[in-house]
Amino acid sequence: MQNTESKSRLRVVYLAVVLAFAFGMVVPVLVLTANAKNKAAEAPGGVRLTAEEQHGRVLFSDSCAFCHTLSATNSVGRIGPNLDIRVGRDLTTEAARRVLVLSAITEGRALGLGNMPAGLYQGKEAESVADFVAAVAGR
Repeated sequence: MQNTESKSRLRVVYLAVVLAFAFGMVVPVLVLTANAKNKAAEAPGGVRLTAEEQHGRVLFSDSCAFCHTLSATNSVGRIGPNLDIRVGRDLTTEAARRVLVLSAITEGRALGLGNMPAGLYQGKEAESVADFVAAVAGR
């Protein structure tokens, strides 16, 4: 009789450990998943990003963050200009910022050095990056 009681107690303990482990894994995953969806649309300075601007953030991180500094992506590039200063502070309207960035992406910027090639992105991708940088630069 005592042997069956200890086996059932052991099963209860195992079950409790398994449930605690499962609960400890499932809850954080659910929280992180829900949080990621909400945070994707947020940028510094209280800016809410559109879906196109969110896509632009990903594209910027893939190809631009190595050379340019932009606080919204935590990038600290040393080759190209600091976009928080050059675009965000020097240009006062979002439309002007967008035109400058789109022009730089499509035409390139040499300044005699040939550093930024033309056509890093084209079409909607170039527009997404320009929209993103225009929305967040200097914030």
